[in-house]
Amino acid sequence: MAKSSGILYNALSEGYWDITGVFHRGETRTYRFFEQMTPEMTQKEAIKEYGELIPSASLVWEIVDRVYDLRGENPKMSEQFRASLQNNLRRWPLTSSLAGYNPEGEVDEVIHNYQTTHAEYSLRGNLVGIDGWIKDIPDKLALKLLLETGDVDKINKVFQWINGTDTRIWRENSKPSQRIERVVGFSAGGYGLLLDADRGPALGHPAFRVLRSE
Repeated sequence: MAKSSGILYNALSEGYWDITGVFHRGETRTYRFFEQMTPEMTQKEAIKEYGELIPSASLVWEIVDRVYDLRGENPKMSEQFRASLQNNLRRWPLTSSLAGYNPEGEVDEVIHNYQTTHAEYSLRGNLVGIDGWIKDIPDKLALKLLLETGDVDKINKVFQWINGTDTRIWRENSKPSQRIERVVGFSAGGYGLLLDADRGPALGHPAFRVLRSE
């Protein structure tokens, strides 16, 4: 066999889904959702390494919601996506969303696209409250801050399809004496599908990778 010399190129294949018609932040786009997540790292490390590929919590929701709506049009691909997502949710993925809990007298905020090349934006309101099933919490505003929707019925329908369970929220239960920041992420298991807004910033977890079309 002849020896190769010079420079060689090897095109590596990688699994992903291209999802059309995703409506997010006033725009309808196609998003490429990669099957393989990042290695385990902190949110700051993931954003530094992967930048805009790390999606916000609300973008993850919009993509999953869109696949749910498309499941009748392409059942095979939708089921493939669902099974992969369910498996990856068991690894506690983080997002580029950051929850800022402020002291009494100051409103809380959720910063989406935190420190990415996409423009950061923040949604402000009361995020503190009880943990539990989202259908039982009295303050649906927390869902709008995190997912940019307060439609509990739709959230539960979509995540029931993904995980076979309703959705829970996990957050700070009382106002802190000084501002604290927590990473927003997801997880799934027999305990439910968890919307986690109380994850320590020093903890390492994998993250989804999503490429926005231009």
